[in-house]
Amino acid sequence: MPERFRERLLRNVMPRSAVFQTFAFLTSLYRPKVQLPLYVAPDQPFPVTARKTAGAPVITTSRFRTGSTLLWQCFLRLGDFTAYYEPFNDRQWFSPEKRGDQVDASHRGVEDYARNYDGLTDLSDHYQIDWINRRLAMGATDADRHMVAFIKLLIESAPGQPVLQFNRIDFRLGFLKEKFPEASFLYLGRNPRDTWLSTLRGVDNDPSWTLMSYQPYCRFYLLEWYRDLILTFPWLFYPAQKTHPYQLHYMLHRLSELFARRYCDVFMQYEDMETDLVKTLDAALDQLGHANRDLSAVAGLSQPRARRYDHSSHQSFYEEQESRVEEQLRRVLGIEA
Repeated sequence: MPERFRERLLRNVMPRSAVFQTFAFLTSLYRPKVQLPLYVAPDQPFPVTARKTAGAPVITTSRFRTGSTLLWQCFLRLGDFTAYYEPFNDRQWFSPEKRGDQVDASHRGVEDYARNYDGLTDLSDHYQIDWINRRLAMGATDADRHMVAFIKLLIESAPGQPVLQFNRIDFRLGFLKEKFPEASFLYLGRNPRDTWLSTLRGVDNDPSWTLMSYQPYCRFYLLEWYRDLILTFPWLFYPAQKTHPYQLHYMLHRLSELFARRYCDVFMQYEDMETDLVKTLDAALDQLGHANRDLSAVAGLSQPRARRYDHSSHQSFYEEQESRVEEQLRRVLGIEA
């Protein structure tokens, strides 16, 4: 069975049996290997890396609902930067015919996602719609000439220092680090319980959900990512009728964080941005080689929430789900010395 057909077949069904797990394992043999990071406990501080050189391309990576749009707006408002919003997004910002004008109401202050894409219609020669949900994990030995050419064109077309804000490269960092060694990689994280409730868009968490019953509430690609990532990491298999989706959500959060620890140069937290945006951004810019910048343009862009998420009613539920993930990660990844 051709690899492409096999992948499409598996990515359009919900994994729920040992037969599927075996099929996924066989499919993984055809994909290039992606080196996994070592395990680091979630309460450990992020590494301190060498200060980067100003002017190099900045590639940001984050999960959905982590404040990445806010970070993009910050770079958009600062002089000398050319900030690109979600380059792989299926709305194809470079295409006036496809991008539309709809704006997510939760993205406060955003009127147009296509800023800096005007005139870059040549990007269509390289864009692949499969980037949004296929081969979401890519390692240093992987190959995708169109992806490399697409990103290079964005970088080379930027009149200022290019900043590419991605939400779909969590597990492609090894590939991109190999292809763009001159770039600075910035990771933005957020409390996983907060991002979980944010993805539910006002629906309360239901501890009785399974991967099967959760499908009507899945608005940020969790199950779609699962269907693809299991083809690279068959150990991610979970019984669909017994597994709560938060377990999968937390697993992808932790894996994303651990990949970032391995490949990224600068680390930020949404909670710090929310508390003191100017101070947090100033520290990140200093690490990127931009010390003592005037940040008055971003002052007031973010303010602490009047009402934060309350997780107290499901505290033990979250702790149990997270404990399962941590145990599995320690077993699969091996612990960093």
